[in-house]
Amino acid sequence: MRRLLLSVIAALLVASCAGPPLKLYTLNVPSSVAETPPLGQGAAVIQVVRVTVPDELDSQDIVYRDGDILHRSQVGRWASRLSLGITDRLTERLAARRPDALVTDQPPAGTPTYRLVINISRLDVTASGTAVLDTDWTIVPRDAAKAVLRDRVRLTASGPVATDQDVVALIGGLLDRLAAAIDVAGLR
Repeated sequence: MRRLLLSVIAALLVASCAGPPLKLYTLNVPSSVAETPPLGQGAAVIQVVRVTVPDELDSQDIVYRDGDILHRSQVGRWASRLSLGITDRLTERLAARRPDALVTDQPPAGTPTYRLVINISRLDVTASGTAVLDTDWTIVPRDAAKAVLRDRVRLTASGPVATDQDVVALIGGLLDRLAAAIDVAGLR
């Protein structure tokens, strides 16, 4: 009887240590695009190189900043490293804007027509609900006679950050605005 009672107590103690289930979040939310036509001969290939983000953020942890302290979520994680999730989302958004080109984050079989290199120097989501994204990018053409294009942008947004879903939505909105700021329309 005593063993049974100890076994039940041990099982209850182990069960009480279990936290809420882990939720995985992704930034790879498809946009609402119509079916894309097949690519023709000579279509431009735009390779999006893996986006760089600050080291303290390039993990699976969902974080926000409170003063000089980074807090990570106890119940939510990115489904992949943040740099991969950002690269996927930006590639998808840019591809939606250029259905006549192959926009990819995978190494193409040959030399791409353009390489897009994006560096996020600051992605800061605060406990007060403000977010800042500082980014620069370079578009490198295969044709050495064409100019290398460079630009940068600072984007800000505000919104709720009470849940992981709020933080994911805030970051996703900033990334969509970043994709809109990168001029890929003129790349032929």
